[in-house]
Amino acid sequence: MIHIPGGVLIAVEGIDGAGKTSIATMLTQFCGERGIACTLSKEPTGLKWGTELRRSASEGRLTLERETELFELDRREHIERSITPALREGNIVILDRYFWSTAAYQGSRGSDFADIFARNESFAPVPDLVILLDVDAELGVGRIRKRGDDPNLFEGLESLAAVRQIFLQLASSNHKSLVIDADDSLKVVGGKAILAFQALIVEKIAHSEPMNPGMVNKIMALLGGDLIAERTP
Repeated sequence: MIHIPGGVLIAVEGIDGAGKTSIATMLTQFCGERGIACTLSKEPTGLKWGTELRRSASEGRLTLERETELFELDRREHIERSITPALREGNIVILDRYFWSTAAYQGSRGSDFADIFARNESFAPVPDLVILLDVDAELGVGRIRKRGDDPNLFEGLESLAAVRQIFLQLASSNHKSLVIDADDSLKVVGGKAILAFQALIVEKIAHSEPMNPGMVNKIMALLGGDLIAERTP
């Protein structure tokens, strides 16, 4: 497997129904087909604290304070057990949700989303790229129902509309984010995500510690590096 020195961290964010899982999976498959070491994970996790959060989505929401606490506990465990080790190995780590979601969803309940964001940045690895899939709340809920699910307690129409606005505010002041119109087909959205992904990896290699020239050429060829470099300022 091909490893990138220092690893690469990518978070796919957006409201429920935006297509995050599909795009995260597509990026993972893109890496796998090219022999590039990649780790796919999601939050909340299936670990102790994440399981408690997922249960609350269907059985009854916790207090705002307890919910925020559990998100942090789950993330700290996720970082220690999965994210940091994978980055040290030189993997591309792709996350289906990360701390942007905590800030946006808890912010929609009345918390100071900027404070939550800053607190998480103080202990969590900062993504090299955040892909924000933007879709209006009504379409998001419609997609949830179309796939045969009922919206859970995190997914009310008014709540998702507020979450979406916070996501867009976060993206407007973050130069490592890319907002993609998720109203488009999966093929179009996925194509835009992969182009951004390719450009990021090329840039990461260019600024990483010295690598074997043969390995650099191999990675660039797999990613279409020459073409990407022409489009990258």
